[in-house]
Amino acid sequence: MTLNCSIGEGRLGILGGMGSEATAYFLRTLAQRSQATSDQEHIPFVLLSCPEIPDRSSAMEAGTVDVPSIIRSRLEQLEDAGCGAVAIPCNTAHYWRRDFASSLQIPLIDMVSATAQHAARLGARSAIVLGTRSTMKHRLYGDSLEKLCIRLMDVEEATIRATGCAIALAKSGDPDSSWKQLAHALHACRALHPDVIILGCTELPMVVPPGTMAVDLVDSDACLADACVRWWQSLSTGVEEPDIQFSEEIANEP
Repeated sequence: MTLNCSIGEGRLGILGGMGSEATAYFLRTLAQRSQATSDQEHIPFVLLSCPEIPDRSSAMEAGTVDVPSIIRSRLEQLEDAGCGAVAIPCNTAHYWRRDFASSLQIPLIDMVSATAQHAARLGARSAIVLGTRSTMKHRLYGDSLEKLCIRLMDVEEATIRATGCAIALAKSGDPDSSWKQLAHALHACRALHPDVIILGCTELPMVVPPGTMAVDLVDSDACLADACVRWWQSLSTGVEEPDIQFSEEIANEP
């Protein structure tokens, strides 16, 4: 077998470390959803793990340019390594996805769009998104859901706080306490009767106890993994999925 000169030649590039355990969870999800029956059938990828990237939510709130600049440069490194597409298993980082997409010559597999598309396929007409405070406050999913005629519902401050606690506890390695906080948030959300509740932070799906992922929960990690699988399959079929990357119109929006 002849090795490619470029380490990433045609492979999926994954920018991880936001956070590290959530990235590991995503990689496991990607492997499980690839429908591979042998090692050779799995999606080849290059992982660039960058846990040193400062907090994305704080950067959103402060309006600083350092964090998106770092993320953009790391994506460009994956592109320079020869990767055929890139994915970021971090919802909050997608706040700057238009900037990232416009700076790349390869597809950015859009986690937010992929998740919204899945909610639409479920027939949802209303949704609540749980994620970091900034993800919820800035309605990160708003445009993507609205384009699919799905109403994004707001929640009370107590639910935002409980979700934030769940995320922080997951990052600190306390999944049991994290799940208890998430359960409180889910109970409050279900009282509002949304069609679906999107787990819009990569830490949230990994703390849901096995066997308790309810039908009204949409796992953004799984949605991103499925979109990556469809991108890989599209290379052989030549048919591009609508949620694989920004359309030219969206990427060029101001």
